[in-house]
Amino acid sequence: MADPDPFDDDPGPLAIRPPSRARRIATVAILVLLIISMVFLAFVSGRGLVIPVNPDRPGPSLQQADGSARPPGPSPARLAIVDAEGRLVTADQDGHVSAPIGTAGIRYSFPAWSPEGERIAAIGDDNGTGVVHVFSVGPGGTDAASAGPAPIYDSGERPPFYLYWSPDGSRVTFLTTEPDGIALRIAPADASAPATVVREGAPMYWAWSGADDLLVHSGGAAADAFIGEVGLDGSAIPPTLTGSGGFRAPAVSSDRAFRAYVAPGSAGADEVVVEMRDGSDRHGTDVGGETAIGFGPTTSDLAFIAPDAPGAALGLPVGPLRLLSGTTGDVRVLLPGPVVAFFWAPDGQTIAALQLGQQSDDNVAARDGIGTARLARAPIAAPAPGIGVRLLFVDAATGTTRSARGIQLADLFVAQVLPYFDQYALSHRIWSPDSRSIALPVAAPDGPSGIVVIPADGSASTRIADGVAASWTP
Repeated sequence: MADPDPFDDDPGPLAIRPPSRARRIATVAILVLLIISMVFLAFVSGRGLVIPVNPDRPGPSLQQADGSARPPGPSPARLAIVDAEGRLVTADQDGHVSAPIGTAGIRYSFPAWSPEGERIAAIGDDNGTGVVHVFSVGPGGTDAASAGPAPIYDSGERPPFYLYWSPDGSRVTFLTTEPDGIALRIAPADASAPATVVREGAPMYWAWSGADDLLVHSGGAAADAFIGEVGLDGSAIPPTLTGSGGFRAPAVSSDRAFRAYVAPGSAGADEVVVEMRDGSDRHGTDVGGETAIGFGPTTSDLAFIAPDAPGAALGLPVGPLRLLSGTTGDVRVLLPGPVVAFFWAPDGQTIAALQLGQQSDDNVAARDGIGTARLARAPIAAPAPGIGVRLLFVDAATGTTRSARGIQLADLFVAQVLPYFDQYALSHRIWSPDSRSIALPVAAPDGPSGIVVIPADGSASTRIADGVAASWTP
């Protein structure tokens, strides 16, 4: 069933007029409210809270397949979906949904596909014991639930809370909560050996820079923060850096030639840096606060969001969406205004961006004449569950907005993914493999949240199933 497009205007690239003091205050109030909402939601729906499976509901809350045979031809792209009660299934874009995968009674969360698209890794809660399970689901869409998962980790004292496949699909890295911080662990995906600790530190972020090494950022913006490549045993690979600016996940280009991070800059500002992995050919640009970065999948261009100038410490990256060329150092603005997250399409041609603003307000959408826009006062209370944002699809080459609409993101996504979208973008794919659409958990005003497939061309979206988390095959 198709959902109507609640916000199908396409204003094209907008130039933001500097807002007045009153409007700046209103905008900061909205940002602060968003951050408070994220912190609260993370507390009530995040680590440690188990929603028990209802024994009176024998089947999953996800919509079921109609039992009809699949048409012949190549295997369709699939989604791994988890519903509010932690049941894991796969589904295709036509609405065929598998039987539940995994062990009954375990509440799974945030599934991620292996690079070849035939296995799913998911974190689970088994009555207080945290587990990491790997499921074989095959290229044809049939699951192997009867064979059981490969249990690569379990612990009640050091539970896992995030995972990320290695590029060759042989290993799974994941974070665990430790008595005195966070540990980055690694385990073979076939459970042939126990998990080992790669590195400890808090906070902890990383990007795979090869089959056997990782680019790690730990320690946040502290003076003793670590940025550098490490081997699977945690040993540092020169050159490394000490100290960092305000950012989370580092970035490595798809050809493994470039790396990017945020470092302390001049005059108290931070600097987004792109350089060769050996530290040569360095390019940078100043930013005004917390920053999120991500390379395009087919280029050395680095997308990033950050404040234009130093100001109130919001704790989240919020600002224009810009591109920094890894080869020339040129910077250009793709999307002005308060962008809070972005996701590259697999073909590198389009970026899906989330901006503050929703259909019921005129934040970002009010225009004065042709090609200009202004930040306008927006209502504080959201009219529906979740957080209202504006979703835009932007052409990475030209900055043209292909389509835009308002959506209400579901609470769990807002609490656990949105604040750390740059890390999740490395491991959990919201874009379909053909780069035509994204899948997001969208809140419903009078029912469970659902996984909605939203085309980039502005055509009607489709609700696939009830769900709070989803990830596409590569």
